[in-house]
Amino acid sequence: MMDFELAQDDLELVHALQIAPRLSWTELGKVLGRHPATLSNRWNRLHSQRVVWILGHLGGRPQMHCTVLLDVEADPRLMDATLRALCRIPEVNSVDSSSRHADFRLTCIAPDWLSMSHRVLPKLWAVEGVLRIKASVCTRVYASGDQWRLDVLSHRQEDELRALAPAPQVSVGTIPAALWPCLEVLQVNGRATARDIAQSTGQHPATAARLLNAALSAGMVYIRCELATDYSGSPLLVQWFTKVPPGMEDRIAQFLKTFRSLRLCAATTGEANLTFNMQLHEPSEIASIERKLVAQFPQLQILETCVGTRSYKRMGWLLDADGRFNRSPDGIESSYRSRPHS
Repeated sequence: MMDFELAQDDLELVHALQIAPRLSWTELGKVLGRHPATLSNRWNRLHSQRVVWILGHLGGRPQMHCTVLLDVEADPRLMDATLRALCRIPEVNSVDSSSRHADFRLTCIAPDWLSMSHRVLPKLWAVEGVLRIKASVCTRVYASGDQWRLDVLSHRQEDELRALAPAPQVSVGTIPAALWPCLEVLQVNGRATARDIAQSTGQHPATAARLLNAALSAGMVYIRCELATDYSGSPLLVQWFTKVPPGMEDRIAQFLKTFRSLRLCAATTGEANLTFNMQLHEPSEIASIERKLVAQFPQLQILETCVGTRSYKRMGWLLDADGRFNRSPDGIESSYRSRPHS
């Protein structure tokens, strides 16, 4: 249950940080017309209330790591214990409830398919209460949570922020082993400086700075600002599973990326070869989105529409019932701790 509402200035700050999560308070202040100290204090207040946080995660390139979406069915008698055990697995990045045949929907990340199949999936099957697991491997990720936006800033302000924080030039390559410790730090604090990373990892500050700059500019690491779902004005999380003819995925994904509510769009293996989810204001938007999508792409088949009732874990952060991050010391479980050896 919400115990307060975010003011307009709060929402403007969050929107700005969604676009440019690592900009200095001084740079943000110039765009928002606010004093840097005011913005810093506002952010610290919201973060202390566990409503906002900034995290880093691997960029969505399947050739650099393995991402799998899983439907999990659990024994009703062991539901709570099964949920807690699933959330404790580091490679389980996100856990959401499901209103359809699966009880939980999981997003898992591992360095490669061998790690996923030999280490991560056996961990899931070993959890007491797990009855069935259905896995879909992501073959391409078109959009992730870092692209979801509020709608409170002007177009001019958005353009100014994008100019100050241009999108990375995504390149193909392997993740250096030295980057994995940096990811552990960034997952907890997406605004961490090279000095912060060096102090936490024991790396030389120059090495940390070089790794950080290279990873951000090449799109190996994405940084995003999260807002507790119940305080966002868009509390409804909806995921679609669709079947599209081979070769149409790119066109459909580009169309879906025009929706500001989009949180995920990925090509996957299985009968449903394109899945996407959105964060919506109300249920009536579901039918409207489906009409627009089918009108634009008649060949697309909607196999399933799933309305989530709650998120329990998001990119390693454990969440409370209202979507705020957990205040306990173990409220963040690094997804990158089980990294490959250098």
